[in-house]
Amino acid sequence: MNKTRPVPGGQSRKTGHGKALLLALMLCAGMGGIRAQELIIGSAAEAVEFAIRNSQTWTLRRQNTLLNMGAAKMGIQDFLPSLGFSLSESANPAILSGDSRIKSLRFSLSQQIFDGGKTKLAWEAGRLAALYGLEEFEGEYRNFLSTVMSLYCQYLLLQEMTRIREDLLVQAGEQLAIVKRETELGLGLETDYLEYENSYLEIEQERDQGLRDLAVLERRFKTALNLEEGAGLGLSGELSGPEAYFYYEPFLDFLWALVRDSSTAIKKLNYEVEYGRKQYNYSKRWFLPSISLEGSVSFSGDSYPLTEPNYSLQLSFDFSGPDFLSTGLSSGSSFDREGPRQLSNGLSLDLQPLPAYSMTQKQAELNMVESALRLRQAEQELRESLYELVISHDNTLRSAYNTEQRIVLMEKRLSFSQLQLERGEKKRIDYLKELSSLAQAKISLADYLTQAAALERNLEIQTGFPFGGLADACRNH
Repeated sequence: MNKTRPVPGGQSRKTGHGKALLLALMLCAGMGGIRAQELIIGSAAEAVEFAIRNSQTWTLRRQNTLLNMGAAKMGIQDFLPSLGFSLSESANPAILSGDSRIKSLRFSLSQQIFDGGKTKLAWEAGRLAALYGLEEFEGEYRNFLSTVMSLYCQYLLLQEMTRIREDLLVQAGEQLAIVKRETELGLGLETDYLEYENSYLEIEQERDQGLRDLAVLERRFKTALNLEEGAGLGLSGELSGPEAYFYYEPFLDFLWALVRDSSTAIKKLNYEVEYGRKQYNYSKRWFLPSISLEGSVSFSGDSYPLTEPNYSLQLSFDFSGPDFLSTGLSSGSSFDREGPRQLSNGLSLDLQPLPAYSMTQKQAELNMVESALRLRQAEQELRESLYELVISHDNTLRSAYNTEQRIVLMEKRLSFSQLQLERGEKKRIDYLKELSSLAQAKISLADYLTQAAALERNLEIQTGFPFGGLADACRNH
């Protein structure tokens, strides 16, 4: 924790977390989690790997998301022909004559030929919605992995804090015994002893609170790993920060380009603007009809088997037009083995009064403008969020660096204070305060490094880079 690092502003490679999974002792699967005598995890990478293997929820969610994508890609039913089949039988009783019985069997095939691209637009919208669903799932999944890594690092942090306070408590206890003995022999003031004992109790209380915090965090960690409450858990890794401090502020423009291209929310808003524009343009192209062709063959007669085929073809043109007017044109013919039997043409108009039509059109135009404004605002908010995240990360590293330098100076000062204490030139309560300040500085350093690591993972999630790969991408940019 106290090794010297480069001066702030220098850049160097950050090591990854690649280690093999270390699982100890026998594991057996249970309905509510994994039963284990003891699980030992040696790194954040091992914690992540175990969480992945032991999580059925994320496995099922991934499978469901992939199935949604496949279903959206194969949702081409609107492009395919529609098949029809009907069978009917009727009897018409007549007075003073025999009954008339007719049986009819009909097969039909209907295919849309042209609709100006509206069906394709709807299919693309569904496919992109499924794709964005997959990207959102991947983002949530990486957040889950980041949470596991953060819990692992926080666990190590609390362990380190407890160790530091325990060491301080041992040293304070040794000095307390000396102060007590000096007071009993009349070599020291009882007020000095009481003040020292009060400081000792405060350190002991902080140590005990740290142990309680560690117990609470252990329960959260077990939940993230899907371990049962009674399962044993041990962490064999060591808390460590980056080998060298790497600052992201000089690469802010590069990071923004990555974040903007990776943001699913921005992609969805972009497509919302584009989709709205296309829909509005299609509403203006009322002169482009939707064309469909229907062919059928029917058999009729008074008894089975039916042997009187009749064929028909019909071509239909549907002009959607403005919302208040719908126009349809159709032309068809039917024929049998003897030749044409019937030719038909049709025209239909459907007029529905819409007094507010001009206002609805204006509203559609305003909606397009509003969508573009929402996109611009979302990009601004995302850029500001990125800036704050980068500044927070870099400031945390600077604080860590400054704390490291303070620790070096405090340790040197403490060595002189120890000599002064031995010569009787410094009170033991003052020496205890210096020990406490040094311990607190070490705790602060560990906390800063843990925070910086979590902020860096957040950056990697937003930019879509693998954990540990963003710094290299910035260096190579």
